[in-house]
Formats: sequence, structure tokens, C-alpha cells
Amino acid sequence: MKMVIGLTDPMSSPAKSRNYPAWLTRWIPGAEIRILSHEHTSGDPCEGLDGIVLSGGVDVNPALYGMPEAAEITEKPNMERDAFESTLIARAIDRNLPLLGICRGMQLTNVVLGGTLVPDIERAGYASHSSTKDGDRHHEVIVEPGTRLASIVGVARGEVNSSHHQVVDRPGEGLRIAARSADGLIEALEWAEPDKRAFFQLVQWHPERMRAAEHPLTRLLVLRFAGALQRHITYEDHT
Repeated sequence: MKMVIGLTDPMSSPAKSRNYPAWLTRWIPGAEIRILSHEHTSGDPCEGLDGIVLSGGVDVNPALYGMPEAAEITEKPNMERDAFESTLIARAIDRNLPLLGICRGMQLTNVVLGGTLVPDIERAGYASHSSTKDGDRHHEVIVEPGTRLASIVGVARGEVNSSHHQVVDRPGEGLRIAARSADGLIEALEWAEPDKRAFFQLVQWHPERMRAAEHPLTRLLVLRFAGALQRHITYEDHT
């Protein structure tokens, strides 16, 4: 049976938007990618899906994490997108669907679960993690030992790309830190108690466009997600 992956619309440049389905179908051949957005999706957004990838994109509305005053230093939010994806995330968690959150997808999921964000990294005293005119920055991440992420990627550290000016501050309910940057910023989150839960990984980097396509922090991440999709299909077929 064909795997059906819901992908939130990045609403970004065509080139960046194409990276997500290209990456997914490279490692999950034959998968159907269903683009999800408040503009084109009606009814139950989780209906018929075997898993969800939450893409990057515009800043999360700071009012959602109790800092409306930070709107002065963030991008203009897309409140319709925030509302649609918040509902999608809540339903996916409730239904135990495999979920992979990337950049904004990690940040919004954290907010949905009651966590907070640092609205601007540089204003908080850190070096920039934003992209430049030449493309993504690159820096090292350190994977927390004993986490689900560590068991997936099999490495203690590695170089990732970076294109964000916000970052998770306080993890949401039920989450634990799975990786940090060398300067201490949170780079990945996961369930603190993952047993009996579907695949759930949130990463701040962009695995869909990492320059080293075979790197464990992209290839093994998507392959484990693929395995979770197959398990979901098998379970649904026997219920």
C-alpha cells in the first residue's frame, strides 16, 4: 500500500518548497505527498495520512507563547497558517501519527504543547544562526546521549545547516531536549517518555536540504520516519 505523507505548505520560494517532497520521495520511493495548508485543505487534515512532516517557514506568532510585544522583532505572522497547523499538530498527536517537525515545525509544535520561544537569537546574546546571502549557515550539534534521536542517528555530534533567528526556549509539556548547538541552543526535541508513542522528532535544522545527503542527521532520520509510516500502515490494516 502506498504511504501517504502530509506535508505542510512552506509557503516559501519554489526552490525551497520543492526540497521537501524531493527529499522524502528520494528515501521513501512511491510515497504520495499531500500538501496541507489553510488555503487548500478542508475537512479533517489528518484523514488518510500515515504521517506528517511540518515544514519551515514564517515566524510563529509570538502572542501564541505569551510574548505579543515581540511582534516588533519578528516577521509578520501568518495567523491563519498558525491556527491551521496548530489544529493539525494537536490532532496528529491525539491520533499517534508519526510526526517530523522541521525548523518552524519544531517551534510551533513546542508552542502547541505549552512551550515558549526565544523570538530573536541575536537579541538574546547569541551569534547568528540565520542564513546569509550565500545560503544556510553551518554549525555543529551535540546529540544528547540516551535519547531516541541518539538511537536513530548513531552519532554523538555532527554538522548541520542553519537558517533561523528564533529557537525553542522552554520545552513544551512532555518534551525533552535531544540535541543542542555548540553554543547551547536547543536543536532537537522529542517525547520524554517515547514508549508506546509513534515516531516524533522535532529538529531545528533543515534535513531536506543538507549538503551531505548521506549524513546520519538527515538520511537516518528520514529512514526511521519511513519505518514508522510502514508500521502505521500495518497497524491500520489489522484494526
